[in-house]
Amino acid sequence: MLKVSVIIPLFNNREGLNRTLTSLYNQSLSKDQFEVIVIDNGSDDQPEDVIEQFQAIINLKYLEEHTYLNSPYSSRNRGIEESEGDVIVLLDSTCSPKKDWLENGLVEIHNGADLVGGNVTFDIKKNSTLGEMYDSLTNIRMKDTIERKSAAKTTNLFIRKKVFDTIGMFPEGLRSGGDVRWTYKATSAGFKLVFSKEAEVIMKPRGFKKLMKKQFRVGKGHPAIWKESNTFRTNFIKKIVLFWVPPNPMTIKKWIKNSEKPFLNRYFIQLYFTGWFLRLINALGCIAGFRKVKS
Repeated sequence: MLKVSVIIPLFNNREGLNRTLTSLYNQSLSKDQFEVIVIDNGSDDQPEDVIEQFQAIINLKYLEEHTYLNSPYSSRNRGIEESEGDVIVLLDSTCSPKKDWLENGLVEIHNGADLVGGNVTFDIKKNSTLGEMYDSLTNIRMKDTIERKSAAKTTNLFIRKKVFDTIGMFPEGLRSGGDVRWTYKATSAGFKLVFSKEAEVIMKPRGFKKLMKKQFRVGKGHPAIWKESNTFRTNFIKKIVLFWVPPNPMTIKKWIKNSEKPFLNRYFIQLYFTGWFLRLINALGCIAGFRKVKS
């Protein structure tokens, strides 16, 4: 019987943590098969009382990261170091797993996968903000990342412990981009990565201001990823060219169709210009990341 360690980095999201831990308490997998490790990364919204409530009902450890503040990857590393599981499951505090999430992810592990990227869907309604709608169309896209890039996001990711033993932990101190770099390194080393639609979590989307910050941060992390994969020049030139080119409207139409939320079609024009603006923000982040790599 495989033991599972669920690792959750945390920063100023006690409400989200409460939802996430409630979902973990309600998992169909027996509670003696998994532990939960929450690693705080400098929160000032007092998550300790939420932790105390759940420590009485699930196997929950609470750690604090002090050295690399503002780095979820360092927080994940601290949790992995304290874990006892054969399988490490990385989860964000913005996610609420479905009841059979852990069981379904482990099915793929039992079938021979070394890494399993789980499905991430978004809590979008007709009264959601434009930023939240756009985030739901473009964020994570786990299946696409796995199939096109042989990489995955750490929002919802199952990993055999032996993978860390072989290729090491996440780079310390990174704010963004470490998951794609690390998982690509794992698949390049021969480890098997698959997508699981059934290992599903529901994610709370970002508003527009947070979405802008994220696009800049992600763009800033891209040059380091390109440098490691020896694709720096091609990707950087492509990003600068795309800075001046509007998004393909058919791409946004495709995203809306794949979202299975047809009401988003009525916001197509707004979503289109939102995407163009955020593309510019992402490109500016790439330029900042380029300067960092050069230095």
